[in-house]
Formats: sequence, structure tokens, C-alpha cells
Amino acid sequence: MEGSSAQLINPNSTWLNLRGSWITNVCLIVGLRIILGTIPGVSSEFAWTLTNLIYNLATFFMFHSIIGTPFEVNQGEFDGRTLWEQIDGGAQFTPTKKYLTAVPIV
Repeated sequence: MEGSSAQLINPNSTWLNLRGSWITNVCLIVGLRIILGTIPGVSSEFAWTLTNLIYNLATFFMFHSIIGTPFEVNQGEFDGRTLWEQIDGGAQFTPTKKYLTAVPIV
């Protein structure tokens, strides 16, 4: 099964498996919350609600709306897949997908 899409290196989604990207994700959420908290007249609860809403809309668009890869290294192997489908070669319940699912809930 040499050359299958699961075995090819996909630079579009491999960065999501790095632990540094997980920490960066949390830092972006905290940074967004701090920025929204500095807006005059915005309560703490509303700032958290806006943070959750903005994060969920942005990640939904990024993971489920953009199709294909911006790189030509895979000869179109991933052109019909969203970023979510490209993560870990499409395998379900991987640590990265569990993390990305749990972050908005927690």
C-alpha cells in the first residue's frame, strides 16, 4: 500500500500533531479573552462568551470549510478533503482530534 494518502507526509496538517501547536492554541484563546476583557463595558461573562463564539466559528471555518492543501507536494492527493479529514490521515479518535474536540468544551 505504498504511496497511499495515509502514508504521505501532509505539511497542511502535520503541524497539528505537535505539542507546541496545542500550547499555542491555548495561548491564543487566553490572549483573545484578555483582549475582549479590556473592552470597556464588556463583563467577564460576556467576554468568555465572545471568546468561545469567536474561537468556535474560526476553527469550524478553518477545519471544515477549507478544502485541499496550498502545497503541491502531494500531487493533489488531499484536494477533496477538509483539514479535519486530513489530520492523521483521516483516522478517528486520535489524540489530536480528541484535543481539538475537547478544547471548546472545557
